[in-house]
Amino acid sequence: MTKKIVIGVDGSEPARAALRWGVGYAQRAKTEVELFYVIDLTPFSDTPVFESEALAEGQKLLDQEVAYAKSVAPDVTYTTNLAPGTPTAVFEEESKGAELMVVGTHKGSKLPNVIFGSKPIRLAASAHSPVAVVPTYELGERHGVYVAVDGSPTANVALEYAARAADALGETLHIVSAWTIPAMPATDVAWSAQIIEEVRNESRAVLQGAKDLVSGVLPDLKIETQLIEAEPVRGIVEAAKHAALLVVGNRGRKGLTRLFLGSVSHGVLNNIPAPVIIVRADENLDK
Repeated sequence: MTKKIVIGVDGSEPARAALRWGVGYAQRAKTEVELFYVIDLTPFSDTPVFESEALAEGQKLLDQEVAYAKSVAPDVTYTTNLAPGTPTAVFEEESKGAELMVVGTHKGSKLPNVIFGSKPIRLAASAHSPVAVVPTYELGERHGVYVAVDGSPTANVALEYAARAADALGETLHIVSAWTIPAMPATDVAWSAQIIEEVRNESRAVLQGAKDLVSGVLPDLKIETQLIEAEPVRGIVEAAKHAALLVVGNRGRKGLTRLFLGSVSHGVLNNIPAPVIIVRADENLDK
């Protein structure tokens, strides 16, 4: 089965923002696009007449969004899918055959600490494929694919994805490591200068290891590294505020725990600085 970028549409401005970004990404990456629209047939509206009318209106909306997508990226190959069900369930099922799922935010903002709503977070948590969450504000001129690393297997999965995305898009890969010394409440004891330097050196080593790993696979890719002394979410968000793309990892989980993002990926989405791709690490990590 051919992998494709799958974009959820509903005609709203947040969905249109995601559509514009998604088809632009697909055009640069030379990937096909599927637009899908969910018809939410509740128990109170699941009748033959309602379903027929809903399907007709849904197809009309899909045709409208395909026309809009072609006006943005005419060289992309498009298919459509009109799916009945709940948005979260359909999104999860669609993600099984997707190279990338794309969803918009509800209240994208350039201001820090602005929570845009839980729906995109739930969708990103439940998907089987990487998920791009796109803010609604005007993106403007942006460059570079950014990824945060800490030496963990989850971060390495995000690193590999970001490197290949940067290579496909012709962008510089920016590898970021944000570190901080945790506070020690209810005590006058402070971290020694030696311990602080050891933590800083460990972060430098993580950055260098990540750069070496990517260079060994993609020797022609331009790579820049950045060591930031800050709380991870704040440091990552600040570093990527002008990024074309930010990639973060979310550790693979099973059962109910699949419905929750990790603290860093959740924090980044709640302070979204740029289009963000959440990459799920292999579920074997939990074993």
